[in-house]
Amino acid sequence: MTAVRTNILQDPNAARRYLAAAADLSSELTSVTARSAGQVLARVIPGFRMRGIEQPLSVWDLFVIWHWAAMQLGTSPDATMRNRAHGGPVFLPWHRMYLLRLEQQLQRHSGDPDAGLPYWDWARDGGDLPTTAQRTQRLWSDTLLGRSRGTVTTGPLAAHLVRIEERDDGIWSIPPRPVERAAGTQTPTLPRSADVRAALDNDDYDSAPWDASPSLVSHRNLVEGWVNGPQLHNRVHVWVGGDMLPGTSPNDPVFFLNHCNVDRIWESWMTSHGRIYEPGNDEPAAPAGHRIDDAMIALLDTSLTPRQVLDPGTWYSYDVLP
Repeated sequence: MTAVRTNILQDPNAARRYLAAAADLSSELTSVTARSAGQVLARVIPGFRMRGIEQPLSVWDLFVIWHWAAMQLGTSPDATMRNRAHGGPVFLPWHRMYLLRLEQQLQRHSGDPDAGLPYWDWARDGGDLPTTAQRTQRLWSDTLLGRSRGTVTTGPLAAHLVRIEERDDGIWSIPPRPVERAAGTQTPTLPRSADVRAALDNDDYDSAPWDASPSLVSHRNLVEGWVNGPQLHNRVHVWVGGDMLPGTSPNDPVFFLNHCNVDRIWESWMTSHGRIYEPGNDEPAAPAGHRIDDAMIALLDTSLTPRQVLDPGTWYSYDVLP
């Protein structure tokens, strides 16, 4: 059997399982400390220094560091906003690998090898609602994610702790604190179903110059949210705000609900367009780290290539594709 990923608003069991895992994995301390993590990152990120207090880090903290570190690793040739996980073709396969590793932690925590990550259908269950309802829908109640603005101190995620924080001068190891949000303050509305349809209707996965140019209208660039941005994925990060804004955005468990929905959109696109990925290995001027057989940056478990994750069927499926 494989995991089935379901809508968090329609599957109470999946919701409870995920939220319990998020809280517990943020308290499950590892042998990795802020100092030892900093020593590892200093070997690959020039000039890196972990600031703040020395403390053991949790399983969840390691995912936060992994995401932030991938954003610090550039590509050749350089391009604005492009790194080894964003701003180019590898955005979708890298996050698919990343989600898979978190899903495996969810399965370990729950004891269910078929447990799947839930997704948040932020268009149908968000942007298609009236503006005033987007911030007060059931997702932001104490039975699910907690409040959409301010410090999350009630509900299942009241026990979810943040220890790694991005600041202007890098990342800091800080005394554990709750998640913080500021929904709707920097952009008023979530993406709409019409925006999702536009991304699904685009026939090109990606194309040169393989970057975040607003003029590059491809499926990947539309889903990532640079065209008329912030849109789709990017817009969700900006709309939630707070801990969802910086490179340490996986601090907020809504990060994985967002990206699970992004992955669901990509999977829907591939069912109608084929399991296509560009650039190939010999594509002129293709950025390093973004070609189909390039190893993707992994700090936890083994690395995969974009080719290896084009068909997720051996790992999971979705209950419904958009």
